[in-house]
This record gives sequence, structure tokens and C-alpha cells, in this order.
Amino acid sequence: MRWRLRRRPSVPSGGAVVVAARLERVLVALAVQGAQLDHRLERLERRVDDAVDNSLEHATYADLLEVRVHAAKVAADLARVTVELRSEIDQHTPPTARDRRAQTLAETIIDLSDSLDTRPDDGWAATA
Repeated sequence: MRWRLRRRPSVPSGGAVVVAARLERVLVALAVQGAQLDHRLERLERRVDDAVDNSLEHATYADLLEVRVHAAKVAADLARVTVELRSEIDQHTPPTARDRRAQTLAETIIDLSDSLDTRPDDGWAATA
């Protein structure tokens, strides 16, 4: 046989008010601690983000090497284009009298240096 306990009707008593006040203080303390934890997590996330940003902002040796290789390629392309443009400009401009004299002088100097060959057996002797 079972004995059933009678439940007393819930009537607010002085003890219930004290428990409710304690429960409210516990809830407020938990809310404050939760807010503090949330603030700490935000600070940690901010510090991690700053650390990642700092690591991305500083150039590494590989980045520096990549920039140097790219600069060398650009310089080589620029030199090639400069030579091509100069040759095209020279082809399209008629030589001046000074240019013709310089060309004649250069050819004369080459002919004179060929005729002064001291070792005729080396294959560089003048043929003229």
C-alpha cells in the first residue's frame, strides 16, 4: 500500500521570498560573468585578428624575391622595347651628313685596324 503525501498549497511565505531573492542574485551574477566572458572573448578575437593582420602585412623573403624577379622581367622587357624602338626610328629617319661622315670614318678605322694585323695566320687578316 502506498501512502500519498499531500501537497500543501503554495502560499508565498517568507522563506520563498528569500529563495527568490537569492535566485535573482545568482542569475544577475551569472549574467555579469557571462558579459565579462563575452568581453574577454571579444578582446581575444581582436588580438588574434590583429596578429593575423600583422603577419600578413609584413613582407616575407619569398614576397621580396617575387618582387625582384618581377622587376627584373619588367626591366628586360623595357630594354628590349627600347632597342626595338631605336632600330625602327633609325630605319625611318634618313641619315644626316654628320651620320654619313661618322659611318665613313668608322669603316675607315675598321679597314686600318684590319691592315695592321700582326698575326696573319689567325684567320683575321685583311682580305682587301
